[in-house]
Amino acid sequence: MRRAHGPALRMMRALLLTLALGLVHAPRAGALSIDFAQVGEAATITSALWLLHDPGAHLGVQEARAQPDWRPVGVSVLKLGYDEGAYWLYGTLRNAAEVPVTRWLGLGSARLEDVQLHLLDTDHGGDASAPAQMQQAGTRFPLGQRSVRSLRPFFTVTLAPGEERQFMLRVASDSIIDISVALWEPAAMRQEEGRELAIQGFLLGLSLLLAAYALVQGLVWRDRSLMLMAAWLVTAQAYICAFQGYLYRYLLEAGSPWIVHAPATLGCLATLIYLRMSQSLVELEQLWRWKTLYRCMILALGGVTLWTALGDYRDAAPVANASAGLSYLAWLASMLHAWRRRLDNARMLVLSFALAWLAMSMKMLELNGVFDGDLLPDWRFAALFQIGLLCMTSVIVTGRAVDLHRKHEQMQWTMLYLRVREQLKLEKAVAARTQELRQALQAADEANLAKSGFLTRISHDLRTPLTSILGFADMIQASGGPHAGHGRIIMRSARHMLTMVNDLIDYARGDPLDTPQPTPLYLHALLQEIAQEGQVLAQRQHNHFTLDISPDLPPVLALDARRLHRILGNLLDNAAKYTREGRIGLHVQWQADHADAGKGALQIEVSDTGCGIAPQFQSRIFEPFERADADRRQPGIGMGLAIVRLWVQRMGGSIVLESQPGMGTRMHLQLPAERGSEQDIASHHVQEHSSTRVLIDGAGRQVVVVEDSPEIARLLSDQLSSLGFAVSVFGDGETAIAHLSALTMDQEAPALVLTDYLLPGVHGGAVLQAARRLLPEVPVLLLSATLHACEVELDGDLRFDGSLLKPVNFSELQEMIAQLLQLPLLGSTASSASSGGSVGEVVAMPPEALLQAALAMIADGAVSDLIDWCETLGHEHPQCSQFQAQALEQISQGHLARLRAMCEQALSERTASAAI
Repeated sequence: MRRAHGPALRMMRALLLTLALGLVHAPRAGALSIDFAQVGEAATITSALWLLHDPGAHLGVQEARAQPDWRPVGVSVLKLGYDEGAYWLYGTLRNAAEVPVTRWLGLGSARLEDVQLHLLDTDHGGDASAPAQMQQAGTRFPLGQRSVRSLRPFFTVTLAPGEERQFMLRVASDSIIDISVALWEPAAMRQEEGRELAIQGFLLGLSLLLAAYALVQGLVWRDRSLMLMAAWLVTAQAYICAFQGYLYRYLLEAGSPWIVHAPATLGCLATLIYLRMSQSLVELEQLWRWKTLYRCMILALGGVTLWTALGDYRDAAPVANASAGLSYLAWLASMLHAWRRRLDNARMLVLSFALAWLAMSMKMLELNGVFDGDLLPDWRFAALFQIGLLCMTSVIVTGRAVDLHRKHEQMQWTMLYLRVREQLKLEKAVAARTQELRQALQAADEANLAKSGFLTRISHDLRTPLTSILGFADMIQASGGPHAGHGRIIMRSARHMLTMVNDLIDYARGDPLDTPQPTPLYLHALLQEIAQEGQVLAQRQHNHFTLDISPDLPPVLALDARRLHRILGNLLDNAAKYTREGRIGLHVQWQADHADAGKGALQIEVSDTGCGIAPQFQSRIFEPFERADADRRQPGIGMGLAIVRLWVQRMGGSIVLESQPGMGTRMHLQLPAERGSEQDIASHHVQEHSSTRVLIDGAGRQVVVVEDSPEIARLLSDQLSSLGFAVSVFGDGETAIAHLSALTMDQEAPALVLTDYLLPGVHGGAVLQAARRLLPEVPVLLLSATLHACEVELDGDLRFDGSLLKPVNFSELQEMIAQLLQLPLLGSTASSASSGGSVGEVVAMPPEALLQAALAMIADGAVSDLIDWCETLGHEHPQCSQFQAQALEQISQGHLARLRAMCEQALSERTASAAI
């Protein structure tokens, strides 16, 4: 322990020591009595006390009083540094006044951990065995246990008139032991503490305001120095608050070891941030030696900070103080060197902070006991230090902001100059390029016109044969003969191909395609239709086609049927092109959404055993007009898979290619969809593109219809009634079975039972079993929305006599009923009308406008339009019925040349009649 005193104090100390050596009870014999009545607002009494060092910190009150090593203090402030032991102070208090007097006995440092006041009992005459009254204070104990709630340790002492009491103070702490004992008048102490809090609060507010300003400026200008300045200001204020005891007073009132660790930890952290801020502000990276040294100092301070916060504080704190001091010395040397090298802001930092760091270093040396003296009490020194820092930091922050603003303006002027110069160059370049751009624009317009003409010709060349195909397929379908089903397949395929041609032309032209329109549909019927086309495609090169539908696939889903048809058609067409004498498969299953039972994903796989796709082509096979090497031998322009990927993405799905050369190809599609019900479907029957003809006569026959959907039941009832059938409709299987069971011998048995499979209560299989049991000769026709229901086999090899998929096709329904009931098909309208005349026998001629329109349709080969023209002629001009019948006969036989001759002859006769 190092202490230095003035000459007068040393003489006093020697005299007191000489007197103490001759006394038996050392502290009591030499103690000076301190009069309460003489204390005004405050009085420091440290020099009137006796001091005892307890190295092991194990002595009790009575043991400490009996020690012979007591020595007088003789100074106003004890600077004892870091010590593992405890220190005892002894003194005597008396009240010479005629009234009781209360004073607060306090110690100047707010960082002491364990401070105890023992008031000795005067009734025992100062005997060493006398009991003592104890009060505790310090950061180790909760603030609420103190007799006085304050920043620093204070004890309440009250003496009666003429009373004299001895007291002993025990001080132990891991922090710097800095003792200044004083007696305070309570009101004066509260006034002094209030003044301190007001000043510190004002300075803290200014500091935080300045930190916020620096942070905002740093964020606006993206300047690291200002942001580090803001961080340093906040850390420095936190250090001052912890050093002055505000952390314990307002945040950690229960006491904590962190209260002791906080000052040195925050001090090291503030030093680290300040060094980094200075390095960035002065741009010391230009001086590589200082750059390396700063990096080492920052790393060392970081380690010391962690050691101080988490390790043994008594060992780490001196190292932390020494590290901070050495860092500031290195900082001063680096700033002087940078000043000499004329680096930015170096001189400003030196002039602003050198005196402040010098005062701070002296204060730290004083606290560590390196030299004696008391510059200022802690809080007053902190206040002056904060005022100085605020002034200097304000200058730095403001100067930095002004400097950044000035540089920004210079940069803006420079950019403006460069922009004007580049603008002039650009104008010259534009003037030089204008002619070239005009020529390029003219060439582009010519190319666009050529492309438009090409697309127009392509559109006409592709649509004309498709129109003929549609017309003749419509006639085959309407004939009702054995090839009517083939006509329907041709119609669907041709219309699907026409849609593909239109989309292809729109895609190549660059027109935006319409967005997907998901609507509820019968998915199984759509897949069956696609499978029929896939079967035809597969047979072209002797391939075997399979359709595999999962049993849990819902019958009704909300999808864009047209786009799904096109997607699968393109994939099946590609599979058929590159597979010979192999296998092509279409596999469909449903993956329900666990979170929402009404939603899920339609998982489709199109597989083949063809030649496969090489890995180098798989990454770009979906790009427009891209084809693999194997594609070169096949017809096409490379748009199929591009359109497939486009529509899959627009429908919110995904497509994945899996292929190996020689092993075939698999296309995995996943499309999101929602479940639907039959009530949600807009149309429950197939829209016929020609006038639906009556093919059978059901007069005198009864049909039992079992269907739970009211819309479908009404549709079937209307269609069957139009054929002459007597229809009985039932909404569930149990009611229908009861009706069949109630039939008596006198009642007429139905000619046909038409039932759905998925019914409320019992399913369609139960209706079939009941019909076989009650009416074994009556055929049962299944009308279902799923393929699996059509293929089901019941117990006893029971099978439905026939099955159709929803939606209902009236022509197919008539053909199926005619087959089951062995009804003859009625003749076509065209053939019956043609029996009345020949080509030359024209009784009444159509108007000239209609004849001109017919000749234009014949030139385009628009067979379906010619059929519609004939129907319009029959409705608007009934007198031309013979001409209509002859025209329909020529169209049905495909003799468009004869029809042209008819129209030209009629036109010439009408022209001749008008001339006469």
